[in-house]
Parts: sequence; structure tokens; C-alpha cells
Amino acid sequence: LGGSAELKEFFLDRVRYYFRDVRGFKYDEVNAVLAAGWDNLADAADRLAAIQAVRSSENFEPLAASFKRIRNILKQAAFAGGGEIDAALLEPGPEQGLYEAFQAARGLVRAGNLEYREKLEIIARLRPAVDLFFDKVLVNAPDEAVRRNRLTLLDSLLTESSSIADFSEIVTQGT
Repeated sequence: LGGSAELKEFFLDRVRYYFRDVRGFKYDEVNAVLAAGWDNLADAADRLAAIQAVRSSENFEPLAASFKRIRNILKQAAFAGGGEIDAALLEPGPEQGLYEAFQAARGLVRAGNLEYREKLEIIARLRPAVDLFFDKVLVNAPDEAVRRNRLTLLDSLLTESSSIADFSEIVTQGT
């Protein structure tokens, strides 16, 4: 969209109104989807429908809470992003497990012509690996290379899923 910032903001307000008040989506779902992009409104509607469909699944809101945690960790570390994950630096166990689960999920999400709902279900299935990683792995490791690699892993996970929606916008229990 070209034009002035005021016009863009006005249009965004109209889009928010339409999805919330006309279509009946929850405000946080609308915020999450629009934060990931709204140049194609039919596509945004598809992403909203997918979030609405999987929101009640057991893994969705806990994973959204984990994505908030990841965003906060990256922000606190002033992590700029970019770079590749160095598989040789991954510790066996939960860290290696998250990496492998993420690689498999990314492969599935990128591979076929999946509906957004299917993509979200695949992403949501990462929850146990993410939980175990946070329970057992110290992200801010003393070793600079290991710390950077862990931040890169988290950043990659967040970036990959953020094309559908910014899950940190989802209101979860306790937030």
C-alpha cells in the first residue's frame, strides 16, 4: 500500500473493525494476523480462520505463550537475528530435540500446498520440544558461540511461524 501513513493507519483501522465487528474474530487474533501482514485481505481472512480453528487445541495457547517468551529473550539479548544454526554446537537432548523437531516442522510447512490450519497444527506440535528446551537448556550459556547458536535457533523458530501470525499478540492465560 502506498500513500501517507495516516491513510494507511485509517485503512488498517477499517480492516481491524471489519474482522472484529463484522466477521466476529477475537481482537488478539486480528492483531496477531495483521502484524504478520495485511496486503492481501483474503489471505489474512484465511489465516484468521485457521487461528480460530486451532486456538482451542491443547498446544496452541501454551505455544503462543512460549513465543512471547522467545520474543522477550531475543529482545533482552538485543539479538539482531540472521545467521545459520550450527548443528555441531547443539547439545544432545532437549536442544538437539528442538532443533530436529523444528527442522521437520519447517520441512512440512514449506513442502506442500497445506492449508494454514494444517501449518498451524504442525507448528503447535512443537510445543513439547519447546517446553523441554526451556526446562532443561540455559539459553544464555557462558560460551558466546553456544549462546548465539541458541538465540539463532529461537529466532529461526519465531521467524518461521511469524509469516502466519505474530503469536506474541495472542492473549493467553496469565497474560
